Amino acid sequence: MVEQRERKRIVILGGGFGGSYLAKELTRRKYGLDVEVVVIDRNNYFIFYPLLIEAGCGSIEPRHCTVPIREFAPKAELLMAEVVGMDPESQRVHFQLVGDEQSRWIGYDHLVVALGSVTRMFPEDVVSGVREHAFFMKHMSDAVAIRDRAVELLELANAIDDLEERRRLLHFVVVGGNVTGIEVLGELEVFVREASAQYHNIKDEDIQFSVYEFNKRLLAILPDHLSNWATKLLRKRGINIHTGVSVKEVHADRIVDSNGETVPCSTVIWTAGIAPSPMLKNLNGLPLNKFGGMQCESDYRATGTPNIWGMGDCASVPGRDGKPMPPLAQIAIRQAPQLAANIAATEQGRPTKPGGVELQGILVPLGRHRGVAAIKGLRVHGILAWLMWRGIYLMKTPRFGRRLRVLVDWMLNAVCRKDYVQLGMHAASHRDMIRSKSGERASQD
Repeated sequence: MVEQRERKRIVILGGGFGGSYLAKELTRRKYGLDVEVVVIDRNNYFIFYPLLIEAGCGSIEPRHCTVPIREFAPKAELLMAEVVGMDPESQRVHFQLVGDEQSRWIGYDHLVVALGSVTRMFPEDVVSGVREHAFFMKHMSDAVAIRDRAVELLELANAIDDLEERRRLLHFVVVGGNVTGIEVLGELEVFVREASAQYHNIKDEDIQFSVYEFNKRLLAILPDHLSNWATKLLRKRGINIHTGVSVKEVHADRIVDSNGETVPCSTVIWTAGIAPSPMLKNLNGLPLNKFGGMQCESDYRATGTPNIWGMGDCASVPGRDGKPMPPLAQIAIRQAPQLAANIAATEQGRPTKPGGVELQGILVPLGRHRGVAAIKGLRVHGILAWLMWRGIYLMKTPRFGRRLRVLVDWMLNAVCRKDYVQLGMHAASHRDMIRSKSGERASQD
């Protein structure tokens, strides 16, 4: 790529929550920056994650929780590409455009690394079979694949006579009792049980949901009384809760937990934490910590570098208490104006300021119009917490038009039945759909 530029350039690696919000901030007049802002991401959109699970299960249209980066940050440029390396000495980032194998490069005056996170994976000698047999919840394709999987399992279970096999097929296991895991559990359980009403051979007791959490309680990020309330509610709905227990093996038709117990099931959804993007290891010159994240100073500058900055899930940035800020979307969004101000200060010869974003609160929907919420000094549960979750995230949804679409989806969903049908978009939903007893055929009677 040949350099032809008159203005300084800020390159942002990653167009997720952090990268997209930063791109929008840097182009605002209040910072006084006359710079070119370029975002590099393999997608031309980012997911509004609080609505991802509802989109997957059909409460809202999937496209209504995807936000086009060009629309969100119209004054920034987007390169839909894969980052393949960088050269800090020459201040270049090397990339390949999606659909093109040619290697290209782009120069920068400031580089911001906002590559986000991936689902945390453990070595095979700690937990085996996860990559081959488990489902994840990081992308829209994951959410839709799980929905399609659930519908296909209902169809298969309805057509067979073996009760034991039917119950194995309809046993869904969630590994990770954190916010994401409980959101998936609550929404998917409602979806499957409501859909099962259309299948004459499936009874409610044939459907089973289990959650495994290594900590002693679910939703450990919440105060004890809210965690306990959520646990009691889920147990009342018939969900099996295993705390202080981990999963050691994942197979196509079963799991083995840390107590050595074998549990027949057909679907394992892995939500056991996150880890910094492995792409960081391919970028020369970045200071990485023992967890694989980029180590930064309190002003977001990568340790030991003059013009490389980090934010979001992939960066370890000390907060006001000296501890790394938590890897949450709400944190990345609020880091964006602080980082934009520090880049502007550097360009204008002013000293940077230490950042610091504290957790504002946690809201967790549990399905069936119930939830738990801890926002600053407010602690609520039940339908009020669920309404707060919907109201707050509706207002946080980017752009008025998308908010209106989400609101209409919710209103229609309240008065109309969902379509319990496959979208047929992802082959992953068919993976490992095997039977414990070979040779069995569906009854045609």
